[in-house]
Amino acid sequence: MKDRLILKLNSGNVRAFEHIMAKYSGYVFAVIRNHTKGLLTKEDIEEVAEDTFVALWRARESVNAERKLMPYIAAIAKNAAVNHLRRVKVAEGLEERSLIDSGYAKMETVSDILEAADRLNKKQYEVFLRYYFYGETLNEVSDKMRISASDARTSLYRARESIKGYLSERGYSDEIV
Repeated sequence: MKDRLILKLNSGNVRAFEHIMAKYSGYVFAVIRNHTKGLLTKEDIEEVAEDTFVALWRARESVNAERKLMPYIAAIAKNAAVNHLRRVKVAEGLEERSLIDSGYAKMETVSDILEAADRLNKKQYEVFLRYYFYGETLNEVSDKMRISASDARTSLYRARESIKGYLSERGYSDEIV
């Protein structure tokens, strides 16, 4: 089922975009804070959030109205945060564990990842999103989902393997997968 708000965004409706900004700004701030682990000031986080919404606006025509918007916005926010950190040369100290940081930066690839993630079971999907898109550690994921750390690790492993298989079938190189 297509999301009417995203369809309006696709067509360049400014009110729809403003509604999305109002609805998701707190979420974007949280994703940026979680991913940057306290390395940014409030002003920097606001700047990265602005960059996130500018990137969303620029990519508005390619946002898939049949998918959830939150993971897509999270991917944009995470990329914007990493790019900001690189610009200020702080990123060198961050743990490089992100799929996006390791070659998934193109939004069409993120779209393919989200398509693959849609095929995961509910637990794997949530663990995958929390870890890669929300920037949570496995301990945070297990605490928030009320599952064991071992279960979180196993679910993440299985999710990655499933997504790797899906992407390999679509011709992505082994470097990305």
